[in-house]
Amino acid sequence: MRGKANIYDQDFDGPFSECCHRYVDYKKSLGFKMGDSIFYLIRGMNRFFKPYKMTPDALVLTQEMVEDYVAYRPDESTKTQHIRMSFIRQFALFMNRTYNHSFYVYPLKDFVKIRDGFVPYIFTHDEIDRLAEVVDLIPESKRYPQYHIIYPMLFRMLYGCGLRINEALGLTVDQIDVNSGIIHLKDSKNGCERLLPMSISLTHYCWYYMDRMNISNRYNGLFYPSYYGGEYNSTPVYCQMRKFMKQASIYRSNGTSPRVHDLRHTFAVHALEKMVAEGMDIYCSLPILSQYLGHRGIESTEKYLRLTESAYHSIIDPMQDFYGGIFPEVPHE
Repeated sequence: MRGKANIYDQDFDGPFSECCHRYVDYKKSLGFKMGDSIFYLIRGMNRFFKPYKMTPDALVLTQEMVEDYVAYRPDESTKTQHIRMSFIRQFALFMNRTYNHSFYVYPLKDFVKIRDGFVPYIFTHDEIDRLAEVVDLIPESKRYPQYHIIYPMLFRMLYGCGLRINEALGLTVDQIDVNSGIIHLKDSKNGCERLLPMSISLTHYCWYYMDRMNISNRYNGLFYPSYYGGEYNSTPVYCQMRKFMKQASIYRSNGTSPRVHDLRHTFAVHALEKMVAEGMDIYCSLPILSQYLGHRGIESTEKYLRLTESAYHSIIDPMQDFYGGIFPEVPHE
């Protein structure tokens, strides 16, 4: 197995290929972190405009082209569309300034507004079981021979430990102590380092996964290596997981699929539900959960607990004294 590769060494496929590389260099020079997700955003934009048959000497970006690019796409969130609008605006400004072009700059006033007070989707225990069954039945693929092995492990780790997707995809084998059942997360969000105990069943599955992946004791590369040996990118993982959710008949009330990040929300809710059911004092449970999730304070953890009394009264009832007023009464006519 090979180590982590630099995806920016790859060529961008489309009319703005050279410009994309210069744009990346420019942003890096300003101190911006250009992670894998940005690479896929740039690559997707470049490929989107490929049918326009431009040459490097005659590049254009008209209002019609930009509006086609930023138009709403099925199943995407408002935030995803907003990110695309912001990116194409920044790219156009860069091109006009660097190459003296007259690219259309998408106006700020036309940006879609990101919804406030977004309520995450909390999977039921039955939905988690159905999703596990779907990923466990992924057929083998000659093109991606490890695909059917990686996704069942990734799903179990996201739900079983509440990891952020990029935390999971960036894990190396030496960060996972299968003897003690502990994940050692380094340099995660908020710059914190933390130790995450795994359940016995998840630890055993890690052993099973490493055996199927032929991971030796001497290998300290990526725990989830891509087909090319580098780090998996979160964007295709998002797409695949949503396909699995549809196969498991799991939908939000508006008919769209939940997000991968909702597995982290669900972990928080189910973990707190389990602690309360086992008789733990809520004053002790919430700070422990906050530390496990890597939050700076309890306030951040509260955002994960967007619960409904009908589904999670076992948690809300003990929390009334601790956080009275978070779940206010709603008057009915």
